[in-house]
Amino acid sequence: MSIDLDSTEGRKQYLSEKLDDLLEGINDSYGTLLMEELLARLELTVKDFNDEMKNLCDQLVTKEKERQQLMEMLKTTDGIPAPVPDAQQFTTDIGGTVDPGHMEIEETEEDVPEWEKKLAKLEKK
Repeated sequence: MSIDLDSTEGRKQYLSEKLDDLLEGINDSYGTLLMEELLARLELTVKDFNDEMKNLCDQLVTKEKERQQLMEMLKTTDGIPAPVPDAQQFTTDIGGTVDPGHMEIEETEEDVPEWEKKLAKLEKK
């Protein structure tokens, strides 16, 4: 006799045969009820396990897609526009304006790596 564990019916039949062997010593009235209850609980346990695994796999796929999008955004520099200086920074003490191309501005963000700027932008969204 070959055991077919690849199909649902084959697994149920295998478990039923093994449980029958184990329950021979128990009274017939209790043995049948006990076997039915055990089979029902086993099926519920397997169903719960499969549902949890499906949920975990779905979450894994979702997280991976988010990571891939984040990596693409970090790879491209088109995602972050260049900083535009304020017009107020280019006014002089006497009230005139200075050409922004000729004025040197201290940029504290110059020390920050590009990927940190992109992450900061993502967090603001």
